[in-house]
Order: sequence, then C-alpha cells, then structure tokens
Amino acid sequence: MAMAMDTQMAHSGVATASNAAEHGIKWIRLLALMNLGLVALQALSAGFFMSGFGRAVTIHAGVAHALQLGALTQAVVALVLWRRRRVPAWVARTGIGLFVGVLLQVGLGYTRQYWLHVPIGVGLFGGLIRQTSKLDTLRSATGAGS
Repeated sequence: MAMAMDTQMAHSGVATASNAAEHGIKWIRLLALMNLGLVALQALSAGFFMSGFGRAVTIHAGVAHALQLGALTQAVVALVLWRRRRVPAWVARTGIGLFVGVLLQVGLGYTRQYWLHVPIGVGLFGGLIRQTSKLDTLRSATGAGS
C-alpha cells in the first residue's frame, strides 16, 4: 500500500523526499559538468595563446570570470541543498573547495605565477571529473539514474 501511495504521489506532482534528493543531485551534476566544460575551455584557450594566438588571452580571462560565477553558483546551490538534506555534506564541501580553488587559480593567473597556476588548473579538471563520477554513483544509489 505504501508503494502505491508513493507511486500515486509521484504521479500527482507532489515531491517525495527521494524525488527531491534526485533533483538536487541532478542540479549539482549539471553545474559540475558546466564547470568542467569551462575548465576544459581554459586549457584550450591557454594552448591557443601559447601557440601564438594573442586574442586567446582575452578569451582565457573571460572564461575565468565565467568559471568564478559557475563555481560560486555550484557552491551556493550545494550549500542550500545540503541544508535541506537533499545532498550529503561532501557535496557542499566540494563546492566550496572548487570555489576557493578557482579564486586562487584566477589570482595566480593575474599575478603571472604560472608555476602554480597551471598545476591548480589540472587539479580543478581532475577534481571535477572525480566529482561527477561520485555524483553518478550517488545518483544511481538514490534511483535517479533512469
């Protein structure tokens, strides 16, 4: 009977707790993928600049600002979802860590400390790959994989 009620509630438009958690995970995953794309675009624009295409610096700086906004958005959404008990605490910690890492990355880029700017960029890429993988595992554990 409980299963019938849950199914009926899910089809009636009333959000259940697991349904809300699924949506929260989907949102964070979407934001992480967006930020992953921005980090990949950063690597491409840096490569173009090193190949002699001077305008790539402008693109690199513009994408850096977009990445700051994306990381801030991911951190805020993750904190709100964590406070509402829709995602685990590690999701919020990862969002905050991403934002701090991006701020550090941008600061090091503007001060031309490339010896640390580049490795942190590689770390951001790897961290976002790992986060999306862990979110996929979490998503399938909550039944949101379909």
